Amino acid sequence: MERRTSGYRALIVEDDGAILGLVKIVLERENFTVEGVKRAAAAMELLGTVAYDLLIVDLMLPEIGGEALLDFLEATQPKYLRRVIVTTASPAKMSCDFLHRICHLLAKPFDIDQLVLIARECAQP
Repeated sequence: MERRTSGYRALIVEDDGAILGLVKIVLERENFTVEGVKRAAAAMELLGTVAYDLLIVDLMLPEIGGEALLDFLEATQPKYLRRVIVTTASPAKMSCDFLHRICHLLAKPFDIDQLVLIARECAQP
C-alpha cells in the first residue's frame, strides 16, 4: 500500500461536486493530500491500494450508499472506521449502530472551520 511520509492523506466520498471541491481545497490548505470520488464503488477500489489517514463519507450516495461503504470497511478494513467522518443532511438516517464506531458525524450544512478541527482530530494515529 502506498503511504505518505508527511502530512495526512484523505479520501472524500461525496457525490455533490461543489461540496467535494470545497472540502478538497480546504483540506489541501491544511497540508492534507486529498483524493475525491463521487461513488462508493470507486472508494472501495482505492481503499484496497492506498492507505488513508482520514475518510470523509457522505451518507446519501447513489448506487451504493455511505452506510454500505461503512459495512464494507467494517468487513475488510475495520481500522478505518475510527478515521471516518460521516456527513449527511439527514443525521437521523444514520444507524445508531455505527455512531460509536466512527470518528464523527457531521450534519450538513457544516462549518468549514469545524470540519478542519474534526479532520485533524480524526486523522491522528
